[in-house]
Amino acid sequence: MSALSTDAIRTRLNETDPNKRLVISPLLEEELQAKRGQAAIDVRLGFDFCVVTASKFGAITEFDGNRDAPEFGQLYRKEFVPLGSSITIHPHQFFLAQTLEYLKLPPDLMAYVVGRSTWGRLGLIVATAIGIHPEFAGSLTLELRNLGENPLTLFPGQTLAQLFFHDVVDEKGDASTEVSEKAQYAGALDMVPKRLSDDVTHEKLRKLREGL
Repeated sequence: MSALSTDAIRTRLNETDPNKRLVISPLLEEELQAKRGQAAIDVRLGFDFCVVTASKFGAITEFDGNRDAPEFGQLYRKEFVPLGSSITIHPHQFFLAQTLEYLKLPPDLMAYVVGRSTWGRLGLIVATAIGIHPEFAGSLTLELRNLGENPLTLFPGQTLAQLFFHDVVDEKGDASTEVSEKAQYAGALDMVPKRLSDDVTHEKLRKLREGL
């Protein structure tokens, strides 16, 4: 599985075939965000955040007698931070944040989200769920955790993470044209988790649990 160079990424951004085109929008400063030689493209912090609040539920489990229990929305406080304003993530605090950019992957590309090393050296972990499947469409949700000992002030528009792209091939080694099953968060506008397991896994676990 080969990684795309910066030039290859730019070629995909300008591809006329919609089935091959990579969409990253808005790309405010292409020369800065897609520097030659780094084989990645920088993405910026957006305006929407979900701040984790103290839980009244105790341990989080999907087996409370309600398929959607607990209501995950009650675990977060949503905040909108306008351009020019800031938000501070304190030591050991956890946020969800959206990227400024909208991303759409073609069937033959996947991507990884990796935090920029400058932020990592300050203790900020940018993404814990780093894989992006082919045909994903939407803004990316970043899971931010401050592992350092100092508060970090973040501004919408800052470059916080990088995307690395890889070719996806079929069993013959050709570019994949397989239509993917839509992932749980593909195209989602809300950062709040929906469920802990897919329906099939949930049902199997429920039966095992009831058999104990």
